[in-house]
Amino acid sequence: MNSCNSPSGCELVTLANTLSCALAKNLSTDDVNLLAGFFSAVGDNLAIIASVRSKCEDNAK
Repeated sequence: MNSCNSPSGCELVTLANTLSCALAKNLSTDDVNLLAGFFSAVGDNLAIIASVRSKCEDNAK
């Protein structure tokens, strides 16, 4: 980890890979597809939230 106590990009990639494999291990293909779509939507929504927060923080300066 770096000095700001956040995981590095490589650590996050490894975590995501490990979690994906563990989740998919006992799921059907249909369930994996559904879960992939769900997490994709969550990621898109988090990106929107981060963008709005960033814009608000920039405007407050």
